[in-house]
Amino acid sequence: MNARYGVNYLPRDNWWYAWAEDDDTFADDLHQIAALGFDHVRVQCLWPLFQPSPSWVSPRALRRLVHLLDRAAENGLDVCVTVLDGWLSGFDFRPCWLKDADPFTDAGAVSAAELLVGEVARAVEGHPALWCVDVANEPNVLMRHLKAGEGEPWAARMLRAARAARVPVTVGVDHVPWMDDEAPIGRAFLADACDLIPVHAWPYFTGALARVGEERAWAVPDYLAQVARAASAGKPVWIQEVGVSPLWLTDVTVEDFAERMVRRAAAIPGLAAVTWWASHDISRRFTGFDELEYGLGLIDAEGRTKPIGTRVAEVVAQLRERPAEPAAMAEIVLPAGRAPDLDFAEEWFARMGTIVGPAVRSAS
Repeated sequence: MNARYGVNYLPRDNWWYAWAEDDDTFADDLHQIAALGFDHVRVQCLWPLFQPSPSWVSPRALRRLVHLLDRAAENGLDVCVTVLDGWLSGFDFRPCWLKDADPFTDAGAVSAAELLVGEVARAVEGHPALWCVDVANEPNVLMRHLKAGEGEPWAARMLRAARAARVPVTVGVDHVPWMDDEAPIGRAFLADACDLIPVHAWPYFTGALARVGEERAWAVPDYLAQVARAASAGKPVWIQEVGVSPLWLTDVTVEDFAERMVRRAAAIPGLAAVTWWASHDISRRFTGFDELEYGLGLIDAEGRTKPIGTRVAEVVAQLRERPAEPAAMAEIVLPAGRAPDLDFAEEWFARMGTIVGPAVRSAS
């Protein structure tokens, strides 16, 4: 089965504040995304707008969500709905009613989040554009105070609630669980509980860019996917976020770096999907974001496809016409008791080859 290729959708006009608007700009954005050759979008239900009160989910926000799926269907796009966005584009978007409550361990806070996930799942259940439900965007970023495994009971409850949509479910962790044995949501849990195994593959945030440089760090989606494959017992791996900022590069163009990332990811055996971050740049009308967040899109804030957008679209078209051939992969063994951290990653990058792999195999 060929991999899916899509984008994390950021509405051009009003970012995800668009949930509170009445305009129909979703249609234009989604038409442009489809015209570039993508087949799916991942969308973010901005938490404070969807659940202004712990006991109440906004019917208007749910209607807007269904409206977005309607527009996606009209453009031949499938949708992953990501529900809890406590961490998004570098901002902490937890609703104010949480106050000092721990969103992952406080009984009332967990019940409220479960309510939202369930309501969203039921609102979109059966929609022809619905592909999957992701319960949260990088929740482990806000779990740094928790010890190994302590975020898993929360994640398990959210995943159970999401199953009301009757589609594949996942929890959109970042790279940390794949590189750290002490993560609050661990690799074994993700492999067991998720239908799609999520990988967020940022060359900068993983530390790969600093460790192995611009000439090799573009293979970081492959590295993290190989670690995930070793844990996933054959479940499909989804490179859910992949992107690069021109602010990070000095010797390689952002277009070349992006092409190498996508081509490398496409060669991973059994890959479910590659989803670029992001569809659109954030408008400068909205201040306060980190500088890099304004330039991560394939399309600029005026709706013009950027050179990186053209390049990625061309690569996707080529991969659809001629999918990457299965490649023989060498193996690299992860010793028992050792985390697949940057030290191990450096060994992998030294042996990464020209197409894909090596596959990671646990010694245990």
